[in-house]
Amino acid sequence: MISSVIKFPSQLVHQGYEPKFRLTVRDCFFEYVFPDMDPDEQKGTLSVYMTTINHWESRTNNPPIAEITNDLLRKFKKSFQLEGYSPESIKKYWRHLRRILRRVGPPADRNPLGEDLIERIPYMSPPKSARRKIPRLITEDEMNAVYHACKVATWPKKVESPALIWQTALVIFYNCGPRTQDVFRRLCWLNVDLQYQRISFVSQKRSKLQGIPFQELVGLHFEALYHGQRPQDTVLQMTKCNRSLYKEWKKILKASGIREHFTFQDLRKTCNSLLNAANPGANAGKWVLGHGGSGVNEEYYHNPGPEVIKAIENLKQPESFWSILE
Repeated sequence: MISSVIKFPSQLVHQGYEPKFRLTVRDCFFEYVFPDMDPDEQKGTLSVYMTTINHWESRTNNPPIAEITNDLLRKFKKSFQLEGYSPESIKKYWRHLRRILRRVGPPADRNPLGEDLIERIPYMSPPKSARRKIPRLITEDEMNAVYHACKVATWPKKVESPALIWQTALVIFYNCGPRTQDVFRRLCWLNVDLQYQRISFVSQKRSKLQGIPFQELVGLHFEALYHGQRPQDTVLQMTKCNRSLYKEWKKILKASGIREHFTFQDLRKTCNSLLNAANPGANAGKWVLGHGGSGVNEEYYHNPGPEVIKAIENLKQPESFWSILE
């Protein structure tokens, strides 16, 4: 009778070596999820998986997968809410964490690749979505004020003109509407074609090749910034330090004196609205921002049609942008 209640040492040792008692979330990702990711998916989502895993390890005791419970997941969600994270951000991290947990869960019709390392997949209810904000469209006066306020910039350090870098960033956002990471981290000089006035890059989020034309005024900012850099050098010479990036951005906004500060996402939305207005009915903003269906014909946005080009040509530039000629 005693042996049916108390496990022998050999049984305890055997249990300790079972994968579910020794593998953590990070271990499971690299052993079961990462090998099945194709190269394009790795480029677009690997950083999100790594951020999710880092959050998990810093906000929990990082137990082996057998000890992950619904209650632990609720506490994980609560830690984000207490820090003011948006429901969309929490959902993003939960979505990627759940993919890892499903991969080691029992196989089923909707989970055919389950490794059956754990008996059931723990779950947490995602937070309710917040109401969508009305798009913040930036006025020309606000753009002019922020453009001139870039003169207070002192970061990135060890560059000839931080002010010009930030002014060029504003001009790119206003005209091309890229995502933050695509313009600050991924836009290299080999992506800039001054002859045909176009930037080309693979979007980090959607892994789509985008080729966005721009006006001559944008090209003048690129020319002013270029000083014989190598093709693989990033245009804006930013480091990977998001904290420094946003700290400098807030400093510029404060110096501008505008009453309501705006974000890089607001710049992207403004680009979308202004391009749509520049050629009504062409839906040029949607094309430039890389939004659209996921079919075969939507795998890239690289050859704009005449209606998109017309919208870009008609896009009115803020007066401050012309100071590059001085």
